[in-house]
Amino acid sequence: MKRDWVRIIGMTLLFLFLGLYLASRNGYIDYQARNQMILTQEQIKKFEEDVKNQRPIDIDNYIVREEDLYDNQLSKTSLKISNTIGRTIQNILNFIFGKLEGLMES
Repeated sequence: MKRDWVRIIGMTLLFLFLGLYLASRNGYIDYQARNQMILTQEQIKKFEEDVKNQRPIDIDNYIVREEDLYDNQLSKTSLKISNTIGRTIQNILNFIFGKLEGLMES
């Protein structure tokens, strides 16, 4: 019974890690951030007018945010956990393959 809970928790953590890892590897997070920073044609014209009239320039006046930002402490913490798990797995695999390489050379 206890092994079932451990297996369920382990599989859940593995799937969460894989989901976050794939999202960051495929650039989905960067893509979403880039889409929020796109200037529309109207905003570009407004910017050019402000430059021509020598008004103070502030990027926040020209950015159009169509989506809410959901960047919070939970997402930051989960990303840190995901990165830690990734580094740990990478170190374990490097260790294992290093030992196998040593055995193959002997």
